[in-house]
Amino acid sequence: MRADQRDLVSAGPRNSAIVHPDDVPGLTVVNTDSNHWGCCGPLGTGGRNMTCACGTLIATLVADCLGPHELHLDPIRVYAWSG
Repeated sequence: MRADQRDLVSAGPRNSAIVHPDDVPGLTVVNTDSNHWGCCGPLGTGGRNMTCACGTLIATLVADCLGPHELHLDPIRVYAWSG
């Protein structure tokens, strides 16, 4: 099977909205567990690692050089609404 024919599996938690990290500039990366960081960034395997302005962990950033860069918004802490 060629590499471009494989199914892609997300690295983050189930049922989370996935966005590009650049689409949420107000979040800050925190190093909650250094064992879950690769050579270039967080692996996303250690759970939530991004905070909002109030300091609450609300998202998981997956951004090491070995995989895709994606941001998983926690479905319990982040939701959409129309105003």
